[in-house]
Amino acid sequence: MNHQSTFQRLTFLLLLVFSVGTAMAQYYNGEHTFDGENKNETSVSVTIGKNIITGPCIGNTVHYKHYFNDHWSVDGGANLQYTKGLYGFKAKGEYHLKIKKFHMFASGEYMFNHYHSYNTNENVGNLSVRFERGYWDITLGGSFIGYNMMGDHYTEPITLTFGAHAMLRPRTNKWNVGLLFRNYDDFYYENWNINWGLDFYYKFNPRWKMFGEFNIRPAGSMSQLASKYETTGKIGLIYRWK
Repeated sequence: MNHQSTFQRLTFLLLLVFSVGTAMAQYYNGEHTFDGENKNETSVSVTIGKNIITGPCIGNTVHYKHYFNDHWSVDGGANLQYTKGLYGFKAKGEYHLKIKKFHMFASGEYMFNHYHSYNTNENVGNLSVRFERGYWDITLGGSFIGYNMMGDHYTEPITLTFGAHAMLRPRTNKWNVGLLFRNYDDFYYENWNINWGLDFYYKFNPRWKMFGEFNIRPAGSMSQLASKYETTGKIGLIYRWK
């Protein structure tokens, strides 16, 4: 099966789930909102995969998030990719507003990555808006990306940030699986290279949740007709407390 057929089928399934989810949507309190009790949230994950540059790759990511109230939150994270010789950190502020049946999240983020093998620093600023319902969410925004390498500074034009995610079941369920495509991840923002993936979660109780992703990140503009660049799997745990 070629990559184009795979991407076409994945896109069709995503749109199908999106359409069914919209039609069946029920009352939903928001997946990434303050639950009224636990103001602190931390997560840790491990990522294992392979890409065409470094071969096998493995890394760890940690996050911490604090909810001030139902509207405002801040979070920070750190990332270490051992085989890539990459480390990074980020800080983010977010505002949540419920508009009828939709949850809107407006965020500003700063991210720093250091690529040791290339002696390169990457600085990224991002402004995004995410609309979320019980079965799906859509993200739109813009990124400002700059690089410092070998004494020179390079800045990319403003880059469009986009993503779509659809779940098989309402997010109020104890477990779920979903489909996604986007040009960003926890610690990178791309131009037009799209990351395609499957994800899942399982809620042990109101405080503990397991999550995971399987991602295919092709190379080339818009990714559809290009060869595979990277395939990764991620699994982690989220814990909330007062």
